Amino acid sequence: MSDYYMPQELLIDILTRLPAETLLRSTLVCKSWYSLITCPSFISHHLNRTISNPNNTRLLLRYCTEEPNEREHYSVRCDDPINNTFNEHAKFKFPFHCIDPYYWIVGSCNGLICISDDQFYYKHTTFLWNPMIRKSVLIPNPNIRFTSHGPFTHSLGFGFDSASNDFKVVRIVHLLWECDTVPPEVEIYTLKTGIWRSLSDKALPFIIEDQSQQAYINGVSHWVAHTPRDVGLFRNLIVSFDMKDEVFREVSFPDGIAGRDEVLQTTSLVVFEETLCLIQHCQYQNDSHCWIWVMKEYGVVASWVRQFRFDLHGVLRKPIGMRKNGDVLLATSEGYLVSYDPESKGIVNLGVSGTIKCQYWHSFYVDTYMESLVLLDKGADFCDTVIINLLCEESEGD
Repeated sequence: MSDYYMPQELLIDILTRLPAETLLRSTLVCKSWYSLITCPSFISHHLNRTISNPNNTRLLLRYCTEEPNEREHYSVRCDDPINNTFNEHAKFKFPFHCIDPYYWIVGSCNGLICISDDQFYYKHTTFLWNPMIRKSVLIPNPNIRFTSHGPFTHSLGFGFDSASNDFKVVRIVHLLWECDTVPPEVEIYTLKTGIWRSLSDKALPFIIEDQSQQAYINGVSHWVAHTPRDVGLFRNLIVSFDMKDEVFREVSFPDGIAGRDEVLQTTSLVVFEETLCLIQHCQYQNDSHCWIWVMKEYGVVASWVRQFRFDLHGVLRKPIGMRKNGDVLLATSEGYLVSYDPESKGIVNLGVSGTIKCQYWHSFYVDTYMESLVLLDKGADFCDTVIINLLCEESEGD
């Protein structure tokens, strides 16, 4: 066996087909395997192969509880549309402590989760976290802060630039000294450089609501926005940002709701089967319901279709996301996560309970998730520590 030789190309072809956790353990086989698996080019090759297989995509679920030692719970779920199951595939130990009640999740992309705790206190603490390999990177403080610019509102976007093979975080800031000035200040962080740089010259003259949740699809982040209320005719719209060319664009709302400015009507964006969806939440006295719009052809206003409506009767309160079978994930006023079939109007309790104290709609977060080795090359002695922790966890489980 000692004389056996395997060509490097064949070895790479075999190893890049393995799951991230298996590869993590494989770094202990020998020094050459350690060097190979932690090499940036191997990590990129493994990621590209993972992306090309749609069966590798699962759902990331975060829910909050009142447990003193573990308030935030993260797991990956197997969303099986045939058997209508929502089983847990993997569970992650959350390694961070937040001064706020919970972290704000910016988004999930190619195995990394971007989280931030600057919801209320201008903390500016943002991480890129790969839970599968227990590795994170602390993003440095942005250039626009309370100490330098005064109070502001802001939103974040997170995604991947396939051209430069780099992860990016974009930050859109509306300064409050001048009442939501437009265009906003914009800055962007790239993982490879590790620094923030200004993109304010590319901003559009629209207002993105404070901490608006992004919808990320095909390398582009999207947020719900509107025109300034004191300038001309009010209009709702979607602002997009392409991570590759770093350009903002406008995506129009469906005809009929673009000009509606109502306090009791809120809109949010989700992604369903690589399609941009708009959830229109309406509440009038005792009537509370949602419309879900689907953009059949990206960027074409005429392709918006009002897919279906469902009533938020009883305990149903807030749409969280979409499942592969078209069901809607909803949070209830009692803190449960349920699956709702818009056609049969059937409700299935998924057995996940969050806390009501942090508001039922904030207790839950759902996004697509794909495991990867990204960040494995950050730190020379990282692998050994992670493997030891994994082995300890397994022995405790036995």
